[in-house]
Amino acid sequence: MTQGLDLLADGGTVDLVDGTSVPLRYSMRALALLEARYGSVAAVQNAIDSTGNGAAFGPIIQLVGAGCVGPGGFEPHYREHQDAKGERKISGEIVYRRRKDGADLADLMHPGRLSQYVEAFNSAFSKALESLGNDDQAPESGAAPIETVSPGLSSTTSPSVPSVSRPVTSGT
Repeated sequence: MTQGLDLLADGGTVDLVDGTSVPLRYSMRALALLEARYGSVAAVQNAIDSTGNGAAFGPIIQLVGAGCVGPGGFEPHYREHQDAKGERKISGEIVYRRRKDGADLADLMHPGRLSQYVEAFNSAFSKALESLGNDDQAPESGAAPIETVSPGLSSTTSPSVPSVSRPVTSGT
């Protein structure tokens, strides 16, 4: 079984304007937040516009913020709505607030450090996806193989158990 911190995929640290640093780790909770916000993992990876013609600052706040959830000391605050089909969606931006003082992560990020934030996200996000799927790599020599918990092809279901009671007839 994969060990605890392996699942958190530590990928780097971002520096904030108040002099603190936050490690980026993408747990399943963080990945689920990003997926709920952007719709898919592929959309998360394409969230930052690299052409210069689209949004960069808003998406990077979202991407870094998800990596700060949990061990980084930040909590997500968002509005969720349910459509007529019963599907839940996050509407608007997710605001990431620091637990100890309620500070908004967006106010603590410096625009001049955008490249540091992007590099830290890319590193941590890649490590998270690798560790969740084990990246099909052989374990290092001497290291124990890493196992993940997955239903996959080896899953089994319990056989049906015959009922002891008989169905009630309708009287017709």
